[in-house]
Amino acid sequence: MKIKKLRWYIISLVMVGTIINYLARSTLGVAAPEMMRTLHLSSEQYSWIVSVFPFTYAIGGIACGFIIDKFGLRISFAVLATIWSLCNMLTALFSSWLPIAALRGGLGLTEAAFNPAGMKVTSEWFPAKERGLACGIYSLGTSVGAMLAPPLVVWAIINYNWEMSFVVTGAMGIVWAVLWLVCYRPPESHPALIAAEHAEVLEDQIQDVQEKTTLGSMVKDKNLWAISLPRFMADPAWGTLHYWMPLYLVTVRHMNLSEIAMFAWLPFLTADLGCLAAGYISKFLNNRGIHIINAKRITFTFAALLMLSMAGVGFVSNVYVAIALFCIAGFAHQCLSITVISMSSDLFPKQKVATATGFAAFTGSMGNFLFSLFLGAMVAVVGYDFFFIGLGVFDLIGALFLWMLIKQPKENLQPVAA
Repeated sequence: MKIKKLRWYIISLVMVGTIINYLARSTLGVAAPEMMRTLHLSSEQYSWIVSVFPFTYAIGGIACGFIIDKFGLRISFAVLATIWSLCNMLTALFSSWLPIAALRGGLGLTEAAFNPAGMKVTSEWFPAKERGLACGIYSLGTSVGAMLAPPLVVWAIINYNWEMSFVVTGAMGIVWAVLWLVCYRPPESHPALIAAEHAEVLEDQIQDVQEKTTLGSMVKDKNLWAISLPRFMADPAWGTLHYWMPLYLVTVRHMNLSEIAMFAWLPFLTADLGCLAAGYISKFLNNRGIHIINAKRITFTFAALLMLSMAGVGFVSNVYVAIALFCIAGFAHQCLSITVISMSSDLFPKQKVATATGFAAFTGSMGNFLFSLFLGAMVAVVGYDFFFIGLGVFDLIGALFLWMLIKQPKENLQPVAA
């Protein structure tokens, strides 16, 4: 049976996988207060558990991008999703920080697949003018998953225990992996794809290159660093919202677990809007004659200015105003993050997209790792305010990289909306 607009169903399936991906990684942040209490974990031990994820996620970004480009989306994504789900579920079996940290490492290695896979789907299934929106749609799952985690995890803790929260979110990932394996095929072999849509999918593709794709050759390309260094500056904010915001609200703002369930998901709701805004703003600017590369650089810079709201979190006395500032930061981060992630398909041919996206994820995760490790070691000494100020200005530095490293775009560089 043929299905009209099949590409939108495909990207929706990726979005569901992203939701489950982020449910799994967000479980720890919400369960942290209860885990630290029952397992008697120190802040430093928790920082190691938190920090190992972005470290292995960084390595996984490169590895998963290469695996997906080498072996294809269908099998690779299903296998990686199964492994990350098992790592998440196995967390429930341990009561000391070291094996939990090791499992978080396995989670990071395999969950890094979602962005290279998502951008690979976007580059293969969508014409250039739709890629920004497609990237925003599948990336909705990042904030939806993080938004659903607080009520789901708190429900599991209240009705069962913290261990059950990891079992539930892990089992959902295994179900999705089976669904992906059954439903996904590339456009050229998908039996439900209409020929007219296939022709539309191929519209405005960057021409295939003949040389072999190697990371060694790609690291010499300034465009790779142009999308990677802004990720290095941006990703610590997302890690902070996931893993440190609930702990901050409990330990500094004295919110209880029920209040965390009621309010900690709000920044991820506004982050959903940021995902969609990324595609719409750049498309709006492009439709008014601004080259798509410049349109995305302007969008990134606008969102980086909004990120200054993060710097004010520590200086407001009202906890609800602090949450509102977290919400603005959630919107801003996802808007600029989706913008720079989607640029990999504007700057690289489709057979290099997953590798380029994976390398950018590597640099972003290294920024997250170093920031989380430093935060964990120093938060008891200097408090959170210093770190919130840094998060507020990092993305303006990322915007400078974006403007300086990409050459002035020419008309033959895909001058279409994305």
